[in-house]
Amino acid sequence: MTIPETQSVVYTNKAKCHDCYRCVRVCPVNAIKMENGQAKVIPENCISCGTCIPECPQHAKTYIRQMDEVNDFLASQTPVLISIAPSFASVYNEWERKRLPSALREAGFDIVAETATGAYEVALKTREIIEGNPKKAHICSACPAIVNYIEKYCKDEIKYVTPVVSPMIAHAKMLRKEFGKNCKIVFAGPCVAKKDEARRPEYRQLIDAVLTFDELNEIFSRKNIDLKKCDASNFDNKVGGYSKLFALEAGLLKTAGIDQELTHNKVFALSGFEDVKDAIETIRETKEAFIIEPLFCRSGCINSPVLRQKNILHKKQEITDYHSEGILEMPVPKFQDILKANYQPKNRVYEKVFGEDQIQEVLRSNGKQEEADQLNCGACGYNTCKEKAIAVLNGIAEMEMCIPYMRRLAEQRNDKLIYADPNGIILLNKNLEIVSMNPAFQKMFNCSDKLVGKKLSYLIDPEPFEKLLTKKESRFNDIVKYYSYNLVCHQICYPIEEENQYVGIFVDITDTQHNKEKLRDLKTETAIQAQDLIDHQVKMAQELARFIGDYTAHGEMLMNKLINEIQK
Repeated sequence: MTIPETQSVVYTNKAKCHDCYRCVRVCPVNAIKMENGQAKVIPENCISCGTCIPECPQHAKTYIRQMDEVNDFLASQTPVLISIAPSFASVYNEWERKRLPSALREAGFDIVAETATGAYEVALKTREIIEGNPKKAHICSACPAIVNYIEKYCKDEIKYVTPVVSPMIAHAKMLRKEFGKNCKIVFAGPCVAKKDEARRPEYRQLIDAVLTFDELNEIFSRKNIDLKKCDASNFDNKVGGYSKLFALEAGLLKTAGIDQELTHNKVFALSGFEDVKDAIETIRETKEAFIIEPLFCRSGCINSPVLRQKNILHKKQEITDYHSEGILEMPVPKFQDILKANYQPKNRVYEKVFGEDQIQEVLRSNGKQEEADQLNCGACGYNTCKEKAIAVLNGIAEMEMCIPYMRRLAEQRNDKLIYADPNGIILLNKNLEIVSMNPAFQKMFNCSDKLVGKKLSYLIDPEPFEKLLTKKESRFNDIVKYYSYNLVCHQICYPIEEENQYVGIFVDITDTQHNKEKLRDLKTETAIQAQDLIDHQVKMAQELARFIGDYTAHGEMLMNKLINEIQK
């Protein structure tokens, strides 16, 4: 796929990215913008080093892949040429290296060549420029990530960059000169920055696609190409000199024949961004005629962020072994006239300059008004609190990125919650001395902060806490009556072992307890009254029965008497 100029080759899948700031910490420049806790790569500031890709724990960072585009090339009738970077020898072992050309041809590539041929030409051109101006500092230009950095962040030092194209571009020009325009050229290497370099306006017609070795292996997988089943064969070009060592530190200097002995105090091969950055700053300050060969990745191109399958020593050994297999003749350079480059300053975004008052205001908002509060811990990804404050003003960082600040906010929220809690809360140390207590506790037990530091026994019976202290109980949960305070509490006590402290929570259930007692008394009184009513009803029934009985007997007597009189 064609990469839009407005998009970095390194980009972020926002759906996965969330609130870790790790990419900000590892990014060597200010190329990450945080919005609502999510990271966004800033194309104008990005140097396409790829450092953030393997460091993202959520795998939200990735790079533009061009496998589909290359497969389309291979399926067409157009000849497709591939240039393989010298670092391939650190990816494939000896038997794989011998079969790789055949595998590439089986995949559909018509010409299979090593980029080291272009590297050889670049080294000799670089030497020519250095020898032509020995009193000037020289920064070799083979590493595109370093060139990007200088163009965007060290604009005054561009004049020290040797105006020579990289080996990838040199080889592409050589192939174009030999095979013409009616072909597709693909580069395969270890570097994400190469994808960015290939789309520079001046190189747009040279390279049609750039693959990482992972992408190349994916093409083999899609086409069911197994290196074990391929025959051994050679590349279509021969590589001379020491150019197979180009992926290692001092590879360019060695190929160019430039003395880089330890006793030579003006020529240095440097790898790793921090060392290179320091060297550029030294050249800026001293204006001395240093010669440096800078590589962004520590130990060289064999240690790219997207190329870390093997131990670094094994990788170096693979490169040197492969070099020893090849020819060492120094061929006559043939393409020196097409290797000139023109590096220019590039504008970044979010570069506004802010006054000290504005910076201090952000620091105050972050709780860093005092210099002692500015820890410069680096957790946010910036070297200093001031740098982070400037990033906030620029709109690429958020206040919440400060871990100490967020911790203080959390503690303040917790303090407010405890302060406003209607239940009494007390904190004791290992000696059962009062560390703190909230207003509810003070109101319940009629005390004040003056008791802080005093033994709990000054206030209440410490027995529940003593059980925790002596490990007799791991937690206390019971109803406790404090008669002297006219309190009944549901009391919960537990230890904070890592702090060696003890927490007591007192829930006032006095009214509830009184209501229970009143209800119990009411039930008892009701039962007595009910019993009295039953007894009264029974007595009435008995009296009524006796009266009815007497009335019936008396009536019977009168009736008998009446019958007797009638009979008479």
